[in-house]
Amino acid sequence: MPTVSDLIHSSARLIGAIAAGETLETNELNDAFISLNQMIASWNTEGLSTAGRMPVTVAVTTANSYTLPVRPIKIDAANVAISGINAPLEIVDAAGWEAISEKGAIAIFVQKIFCDYQYPTSTVYLWPTPRLSGTLELFVYAPIAAFVTVNDTINLPPGYEQALRFNFAVNLLPEYPRSQVDPSLAPQAQNTKASLVQLNASVHRITPVTQSATALAAQGNP
Repeated sequence: MPTVSDLIHSSARLIGAIAAGETLETNELNDAFISLNQMIASWNTEGLSTAGRMPVTVAVTTANSYTLPVRPIKIDAANVAISGINAPLEIVDAAGWEAISEKGAIAIFVQKIFCDYQYPTSTVYLWPTPRLSGTLELFVYAPIAAFVTVNDTINLPPGYEQALRFNFAVNLLPEYPRSQVDPSLAPQAQNTKASLVQLNASVHRITPVTQSATALAAQGNP
């Protein structure tokens, strides 16, 4: 798999900042690395951060609320395994959670799950509250995380790496002004980004969580 350094150098070659076989100076690479993470952060605010479906597991005790290790953009599917039985859960939105009258109900098997999608950490609530311990497995769409080093490997769904490559090349242009840049670069960058918008459109249809819904969820805590 390519590394972040490979991506940065590939983008730099697209704008003619370096030739094939050449590498950026260390300070240039470090500056580009910071700029790349800034672009990713900007994409997150634009709703372009979805990076594919990933599993998340959480140990279930006898509580009804659990803080997730990652903040999802959307929970696509959920199931809980208790006493060797793996059962799918109904994912409810804020209105669905408010409609549950007996938040404090306790049972062996969980039926529903609600996520508050709060920032920076999200909490999920289970109903009924499980009587026994088990494992909660979620399949979520999660945001692209900032890269830690230039040596990180890039493992993204199809389309993301290409979009990063072309759009980061455009972002680099002010740092490396060139009189002759392929005129198709900017349109290609726009097209690859537009493809991500279309890809993620259905993922971001989440009912906003109201303050009352979060408060009601908290009422279910034992």
